[in-house]
Amino acid sequence: MIVGNYLAAAALFCLGLHTVLTRRNLVRMVMGLSLMESSTYLLMISFAYRAGSTAPVLLDPPHGKKPEQLAHGNVADPVLQNFCLTAIVIGVAVTAVFLSVVVRVAQHYRTLDADRVRAMRG
Repeated sequence: MIVGNYLAAAALFCLGLHTVLTRRNLVRMVMGLSLMESSTYLLMISFAYRAGSTAPVLLDPPHGKKPEQLAHGNVADPVLQNFCLTAIVIGVAVTAVFLSVVVRVAQHYRTLDADRVRAMRG
């Protein structure tokens, strides 16, 4: 299952990279960058996975278990999950900034074609 996640993350990254490198539309380029971000989220969550693990925080321990016993048990790594949540929030903000720049470029140059924007340098 984990190898499938790694392959899916690699495929998602390659799809985003292909979109960024081959598309001339600025909105599609931003979408490709977003796909590349999503692949890193999948990769980080895959690194945090442990087979047969439990949640790192339990409100009530399972019947017959003490909290001290759970601390030494097989739990998922919460640090990478927290990093992933933080990265998602930052990624949404960065995507919003990219899209606002695209809107301003479209208003100024009246096009979303990256080649035409490059050709209009003075």
